[in-house]
Amino acid sequence: MKIKSQDILRIDHAMPTAVYKEQFHIVHHPDKYPVTDVPHRHNYYEILWFPKAEGMHYIDDGSFEMTGNDLYLISEGQVHYYQNVGEITGYMLMFKDVFWEDALQSIRNFKTSLFNHLLINVHLKLCDEAASDITDLLNTIVKEYKRPDYMGKAELMTSYLKILLIRISNFQQDVAMPSSHTNSNDYVLFQRFIDLLEQHFANHHEVTFYANELHISSRKLADICRLYNSRTPKELIDNRILIAAKRQLQFDSTLIKEISASLNFSDQYQFSKFFKKLAGISPVEYRVQFAKIDI
Repeated sequence: MKIKSQDILRIDHAMPTAVYKEQFHIVHHPDKYPVTDVPHRHNYYEILWFPKAEGMHYIDDGSFEMTGNDLYLISEGQVHYYQNVGEITGYMLMFKDVFWEDALQSIRNFKTSLFNHLLINVHLKLCDEAASDITDLLNTIVKEYKRPDYMGKAELMTSYLKILLIRISNFQQDVAMPSSHTNSNDYVLFQRFIDLLEQHFANHHEVTFYANELHISSRKLADICRLYNSRTPKELIDNRILIAAKRQLQFDSTLIKEISASLNFSDQYQFSKFFKKLAGISPVEYRVQFAKIDI
């Protein structure tokens, strides 16, 4: 299947209309999970949990084989679809950005640590014990979600979602690094840096901007980034810009000079030079190469 920009479906209206359901919605498919081979993106976040799964799941330009106990964290705007699917059962939980706006800062940090592909993979393979825990929790959420509406239900549903995010974060941290590392002030600064980067990468490409925003030196920021990601701040900044550029080249028909301007490059030449240095090919070559991929 060849992907063309006009084939990308934007789904902006799939959330239910009840007040608390404007923030999130959960569906359990115990028999057959509905999937599509049409590349599409959403204006909400998704947590997908597949205890049983066969096939391929494509997210942006990444591909993931599904074999069961697969957890996916899909950010708003990410393009995904499925191919060669066999048996799939599981859960789909969707929630909108308004959740982060209403949440405490401690909970908003999970947006940085979980829904940011600079830090972790969008795919987590859980062990049997973790899989059992996450399934039990999702079953509890589904059961409560299906009850008739009552006063305080919105708060309870939001609390369940917070618990789910905390549990997933714990699973991720168990694999990524010791808890002693993630409890430090430096880790908080690292999370803040990534959050700032997500907000400002298109307009600010300099390490000094982020260091100043965090009220630390550029050297201190470099030390923190190497500790938690093994990359320099500049490498993380450049990689985030590259991700945004690739997404537009893959799935939009935007002119390259317009992509260049949207990412605050002085001209198309500077953008092309930057892209080729990191990707190994020019933006034009990348767009043509991606269009020829037979998925």
